[in-house]
Amino acid sequence: MSSIRDYYRSSSDYRTMLDAQDEAIFAPYVALFRAHADPGMPVIDVGCGVGTSTRLLRNAGFDAIGTDVSERFLPEGEEGFVVTDFESAPEIHTGAYAAAGALNVIEHMEHPRRFLTELTRVVRPGGHVILLSPNLTSPLAGIRALRDLTSGAAPYLAVRNKREASTLVVLNLARSIRTALGHDAFQRREPRLDVAMSGYDADAVYWSNAAEVRRFLEGRGCRIIVFQGTGRTRAARLIARWLPSFAGQLRIVAQKPAV
Repeated sequence: MSSIRDYYRSSSDYRTMLDAQDEAIFAPYVALFRAHADPGMPVIDVGCGVGTSTRLLRNAGFDAIGTDVSERFLPEGEEGFVVTDFESAPEIHTGAYAAAGALNVIEHMEHPRRFLTELTRVVRPGGHVILLSPNLTSPLAGIRALRDLTSGAAPYLAVRNKREASTLVVLNLARSIRTALGHDAFQRREPRLDVAMSGYDADAVYWSNAAEVRRFLEGRGCRIIVFQGTGRTRAARLIARWLPSFAGQLRIVAQKPAV
């Protein structure tokens, strides 16, 4: 079976989907850079796709470069973009950046721990790792899929029917409880690439979980500055504040220890 990397390197439909994204979705990501890095500092935007997030970081005053595994996605002929696989990116210098960020990327990593290791490696001592992604092991992921199916919208995660969506709610409740109790899994997800849709995280290969990502970064000596704490609705914000492992979004800023 071909890897998810091959899919990204060859999919023109996925490129079209990335091109169509509203710039507004990048605002919370850029805001985290503004809060934790000074303008003018070198930062790296990992998994930048067609480069929108990188350009917005530059507009915000950062000396930003963007990387992606797919040359097909990156802006053709534009400087400041690098093709690289960030599960192993030795060509990116160690300790070179004030911040390294990834928006909606970690759930697409076949080896998320390698990815997190590389993010922390390229950040300078005292710098920050910024992660913003769906928390796919949240029960809210299954609820979202169920809501999509009920309304006739394209179902999140390419869930096939309401029974599957309901089962996902229960499974994710169990997953969230286990990780909240300290049991890390970094569980692989089988992507659904045979469906007539791009996006909606049908292509995700990691059941992303905020609690285990936090513990991994702490295990590498990082101090957690931001953990969860936000959501699209009042109920989601309450969950993110009081039951962060169950929140629908993975939102983490970690500070690399100073030497």
